[in-house]
Amino acid sequence: MTVTTGAALRAAIDAALEARGRARTQPVARRARALAAAARRWQDDPRLHARLPAASGLSPAMVAATVPLVAGAFDVEAMERMVRDEVGETAPDAPPLVAHVLASNVPALALPAIAHAVLLGSAVVVKSGRADPVSAPAFARALADVDPDLGATVVAVTWPGGTSALDEILLQVASVLVLTGADKTIAALAPRAAGRVLRHGTRFSVALVDDSADVDALAEDVVLYEQRGCLSPQTVWVRGDPHAFATRLGEALARAAIRLPPPSATTDERAAVRAFLDDAAWSGAEVRSGPWGAVVVRDLPRFLPTCGRRTVHVAGIDAATSLAERLPAGRIECVGVGGEAPPGLGSIGVSRLCPVGRMQRPPLAWPRGARAPLASLLGRPSPASRLRVES
Repeated sequence: MTVTTGAALRAAIDAALEARGRARTQPVARRARALAAAARRWQDDPRLHARLPAASGLSPAMVAATVPLVAGAFDVEAMERMVRDEVGETAPDAPPLVAHVLASNVPALALPAIAHAVLLGSAVVVKSGRADPVSAPAFARALADVDPDLGATVVAVTWPGGTSALDEILLQVASVLVLTGADKTIAALAPRAAGRVLRHGTRFSVALVDDSADVDALAEDVVLYEQRGCLSPQTVWVRGDPHAFATRLGEALARAAIRLPPPSATTDERAAVRAFLDDAAWSGAEVRSGPWGAVVVRDLPRFLPTCGRRTVHVAGIDAATSLAERLPAGRIECVGVGGEAPPGLGSIGVSRLCPVGRMQRPPLAWPRGARAPLASLLGRPSPASRLRVES
């Protein structure tokens, strides 16, 4: 819902906290089943599919392709296992109220935020970004339909950016405040919070592949969400012939564009892509581009982000063992692999290692920002390794 007054926001939060007292006695298995059922309802919600493309700037085809990926993470056994691994049987120290201020880069960021709080037995407020005022209320409705007590613990709100009075209420009442977005925005909000703050700032993803790797799988990782999120690969290091691989990857991106056409670009976006490609060409890189995106082949001793909009760096690498030294510490979220897995990623803060083709399919237990999701909400140390290795 769109909130315009502080009284309305406080009333919604008070109602969620009251509902928490009733819902927190539910066993974890029941909460997990309710979340999974709600995710299925959310996935099939016609209002979500009707409104999300215009709100997010993604095509209807892209929304249809990505919504099932989000819902698919709500596996009952996986949720129960996550609670056992990170929390134990109960969480008596669960924060009364978890509040999320979400970014607008990709839709449905609210769903894992809600799930983690519900599994712990906390009330949760999610303030969605302006590009997705749809997903959070749709999931809150679905959860309320499945389990009214749990649904009542969720407050899904939006308000215009810069509404300082409403921001201030959220910053002061949250036991734990989770900030997701640009580093500058997080830096402005975090010092004003009364409770504990978790920050999820700007991060990137890369891939390491053999030149015989599945280019269609990698192209899907690039194309999904229009390369807006932290799990979108921007640089691909190739063992073998990077030029031949770049040719194959460009062809795969062109095939993907038939199924999932890129959205229209704004004037600023077109200018950014043109400047990026011109700069790459002037530096001596090999540039292959088209309406499907661009592949830039160049020597990259260190990670270099692209301008997005389905643009990818491709560079050669001799051995998997040298990848970690090319990556900035604390800035890489996921490494997609097509071949030998690289060592040393956990020590530089990488959170996920997975096969290409699965980079955009994170589980709910994904230790985003190299922090275990439930343990971090509780203020506990993350169990075992912070790097999640998926097969």
